[in-house]
Amino acid sequence: MSHLRFRQLLVISNSAKSANQFQFERLNLITADDNSVGKSTLAKLLFWGLGCEPEFDTTWATFDCSTIIMFSIENREYEIKRYKNSISLKEQNTIVHFPKITGDFSVKLAEIVGFKALLPNQKTGELETPPPAYYFLPFYIDQKRSWSRAWDNFNNLGQYRSWKKTIIKYHVGLLTSDYFELEIEKAIKKNNKIILNSEVDKINSTLEIVESYLPPATIATFVKNDFDDITVEIEKDLEELSIQQENVFDKYSTLQITKSHLEHQKLIAENLIQELDKDYVFAVENIPENHLKCPLCGTNYENSIENKTAILTDKSQAEDQLDNINYDLIITNRKLANTSNELNQIREKIDNLSDKYLKKEDNEHFTFSNLIESIGGHSIKKNVSESRDSKLGSIQDLDRDIRLATKSQKNLYKQDYIDDINGDFHSFLSSHIKSLDAQAVNLSQVISPLSYSKIISEGGAAENSRAILAYYIAIFSLVEKYKNEVVSPLVIDTPNQQEQSENNYSNIVSLILNKISKNNQVIICAMTNPQLAPLAQIAHIIKLDNSKLLDPKKYIDIKKIFDSWE
Repeated sequence: MSHLRFRQLLVISNSAKSANQFQFERLNLITADDNSVGKSTLAKLLFWGLGCEPEFDTTWATFDCSTIIMFSIENREYEIKRYKNSISLKEQNTIVHFPKITGDFSVKLAEIVGFKALLPNQKTGELETPPPAYYFLPFYIDQKRSWSRAWDNFNNLGQYRSWKKTIIKYHVGLLTSDYFELEIEKAIKKNNKIILNSEVDKINSTLEIVESYLPPATIATFVKNDFDDITVEIEKDLEELSIQQENVFDKYSTLQITKSHLEHQKLIAENLIQELDKDYVFAVENIPENHLKCPLCGTNYENSIENKTAILTDKSQAEDQLDNINYDLIITNRKLANTSNELNQIREKIDNLSDKYLKKEDNEHFTFSNLIESIGGHSIKKNVSESRDSKLGSIQDLDRDIRLATKSQKNLYKQDYIDDINGDFHSFLSSHIKSLDAQAVNLSQVISPLSYSKIISEGGAAENSRAILAYYIAIFSLVEKYKNEVVSPLVIDTPNQQEQSENNYSNIVSLILNKISKNNQVIICAMTNPQLAPLAQIAHIIKLDNSKLLDPKKYIDIKKIFDSWE
């Protein structure tokens, strides 16, 4: 199993003209005498620099920093530079720049760390590689968030719906890459099914239009003995007119569908213009600040003059689109009128021959034009219905393939394999709970890694914190054992939650030292404390003082390193 190791962190603030450099070994202790000198910020920068969104305090955000993270996986070295949402990757002296975290960069980093989980995009439904935060979730215990809410270590995780079950199961080995390969296959077939259903809906609309336009009479109106003769003469005398009318019917049906589509698009454009009007009024009159924070996902959106102007630009574009739609509607209606005239002209030619083929007493009820319309219309219905039946058959095939893929997914993991993982989890957890003297936490309903909410709600404050730590380390142990991805360093920010007693804090330090494999890199953030002595004796210590993270004396030298990336 491969392991990721942090080697070095460079951080620079050009606005403050300050910078710093931090080295990391296998076991690291970030410590300080004061609780406000940046221990947590230093830990957060490791993940921020790799594309995650930890929660910084507002003071740190004003420094407008850039970072370079140097890390290795086995013998392969990597460097990643980040400023705001722009991020660059250096691998074997080749630098690739990415304009944003999502998309290509997320795919590339996932490839590097062997993270193969996929999640459906909320807007398109297409499966995609999620941002780096979803990979680093089991490897970081945040000081503020992780001790009260499991699997909530970073901001902006709400960009995917119901993601926790999939991501947790992947990390612990209950889902593998084979599952997601089948999920991709299912997604492709589901998309094809949507396309076919849309085409079937259009065909149904065509059939409704043709049905409404056909005369109610049928060929049965003819005298039965004359039918064969009439058929032969129609083939001889009226083949051209029949073809013409069939083509005009087809053209008329297509125009009707186009008209319906344009009217629908017109309604959408009109509604969009109204909404943009409301957005502009809201942005100008109700939000005096230049930023707006989304209450759902926590993303900060710009509300600058440029953004307000962009709303007006969108409205102008929507109005232009509406003008184009209205113009297209006028043209379509003209074409419909012309097509209707064509039909009338063909009818007139056909009606002149009605006496030849119909009994006189029937002429008042059924004209020859009705016959041709019936033949042409039924020909269209026949062809279109055959196309619909073919597509419906394809939809049935897709449904069958989707069911088979789902069945294959279920068959990937035998119950014994699932029981082994859940059993290992419970074994790890129970052992850690005992080591931390947190047996008062009721584990009877904790049956799998997905039972995290049961742990969060159990026990008193101090015991609950120790139980949560036991849960995280149990998850970490599963990640390492079932080898579904590269194992990242475990970063624990402030394990002394809820002011643990001296004995309990010693137990926490002992658990970290003895239950986490020596193959893994560990980074602990904690204030100076005598109970940390066993850790401090063997760890690489990063001692922060009142100058905190940024040092003006190091700015010039470190800036040269950042400039070399340009």
